[in-house]
Amino acid sequence: MSPNVTDGLTGGRLRPVLTLTLLVAAVFWPAMGFDFVRWDDPVNVTQNSLITEPWSGALVVKILNGDTALRFKPLPWLIYRGIHAAFGFNPAAWHALSLVLHLGATLVFWVVLRALIVRLQPETPRATVHLLAWLGAAVWAVHPAHIEPACWVTATPYPLMVIFLTGSFWFYSRGMDPGHPADQRRNLALAWLMALASYATYPVGVTYGLWLMAADIWIFRTAPRRGCSATEAARWLRRHALFLAPALASAWITWKSSATTPWLYPAPPSLADVDLLTRLKMGVAMLGSVWTHFFWPFGMTPNNPMLPLDMVQGPMIIFMAAGTGLGLLIIWLKRKQRPGTTGVVYGSTLLALPVLGFAQWPSWAVADRHVYLPHLVLTGAGVVLAARWWRKLVAKPAWTLAAMAMVAVLAALGRQQVLIWRNTDTLFAYIERQPAFAWNVSQQAYIYQLWAADAQEAGRTETARAKNEQARQALQRGMITAMEKEDWAEAVERSRQLEQGFGLPPVLRRERARWLLNLGRLPEAGADLQQTGREMPDDAATEMLTKEWTKRSGRTP
Repeated sequence: MSPNVTDGLTGGRLRPVLTLTLLVAAVFWPAMGFDFVRWDDPVNVTQNSLITEPWSGALVVKILNGDTALRFKPLPWLIYRGIHAAFGFNPAAWHALSLVLHLGATLVFWVVLRALIVRLQPETPRATVHLLAWLGAAVWAVHPAHIEPACWVTATPYPLMVIFLTGSFWFYSRGMDPGHPADQRRNLALAWLMALASYATYPVGVTYGLWLMAADIWIFRTAPRRGCSATEAARWLRRHALFLAPALASAWITWKSSATTPWLYPAPPSLADVDLLTRLKMGVAMLGSVWTHFFWPFGMTPNNPMLPLDMVQGPMIIFMAAGTGLGLLIIWLKRKQRPGTTGVVYGSTLLALPVLGFAQWPSWAVADRHVYLPHLVLTGAGVVLAARWWRKLVAKPAWTLAAMAMVAVLAALGRQQVLIWRNTDTLFAYIERQPAFAWNVSQQAYIYQLWAADAQEAGRTETARAKNEQARQALQRGMITAMEKEDWAEAVERSRQLEQGFGLPPVLRRERARWLLNLGRLPEAGADLQQTGREMPDDAATEMLTKEWTKRSGRTP
């Protein structure tokens, strides 16, 4: 590809903005005709009173309170109220908001990439700086793993958060640049304000202050060195404490929310439920998933299912954790020889910490939206590395052609991923085809029930009936499997879900009483036996279990 062609795409001030806008539009424009989906859109948007309730002091408290706002994200709630006031629940307006924010994040990232190349590889020619920054922003914008925040209305806070964090990083890097000493205080103040805005947008970015510390130490090399004065070290620590303190407040509100909204989120497990070693193993394995999502843009999924115990302790998770842990160790041992690589690896790790599932029940914690932020670091590293080789790139235009072809391939794959978000049917049909769908019958049933509710609402009664039957069969299958394994607690849990959604036949209620007796949960077993006795008064098996219960409890049900 000739220099004239690439300069026409990426040179100047307006042409890169225009071509990036056209690229994003070409990939994402179908989303303007998409509907809301039954995957958290009702609870976050279409049925959320925080968007429709009249303004009052009580509403302000609700918006700031993680228990009623689901996450600490007051800025998105304000934007949502504005969109609703202007357009109601017209899906096109809400998808337009997501696309505009994703484009905004892409353009701010392009600005940051240009500044990074100039700062870290100052000998790079201007035209090459423009080309590489454009390529990096384009790759990040259309990568299949980054489609979800631009097409799923519920994920709208992600691109808004990235706009604030990348803007903050731009001001921070200028504030720490020896070439701009006069503007340091103003730039750092603006960096802090934009970081504060990101914490009020979504708590996934709360470890941003740790990323800045890693960048200071290994990338910009501006952190105090060994032997520095105590005053210099204290000044550096105070600066980063200013970024970390409000992040901790945002994280605390969200943690409190997750512990007090069991109707939406499973309550965080205690250490007795999930020990430290299991949490560490799962978290490190999920970190490997963050990285592989970037280099293997296939089989993306919006789903993060709970994992069965045999998978948590199985070879796949152990292999992923061991491989990722070994890589982290090797990079750490090479940190003096490879500071830039260390900064990228540990910097992306720090940004990924909130999504690795350390505080959750064991699950495949990393869904597509969770890599949106850490992949900025990986993309930036690739761009800066390419700038180091700029002489070879200029000498061999085939490299530029290959890079453009890569953008085209990613755009084609991204466009395919965009289409799964057209409506509830296309989304759930896609999730149903993924291997991970079979991992957990509870989530299978949940998705089928959501699917059935959406079909019923649309007047497709037969489809609703079929999906409800699939949900019932999934729970029943899970209950029988647990019973065959003599996993009585699992069998009881599946039976309760079956009862809640579809009712429980007397025979299954009797069997659940047997499982509860095996678990020593006598009050629950007695309640089930009492009801089973009313439903099947002459059942010999029920009478036998009742006698056993009476003997063990010393009472009659």
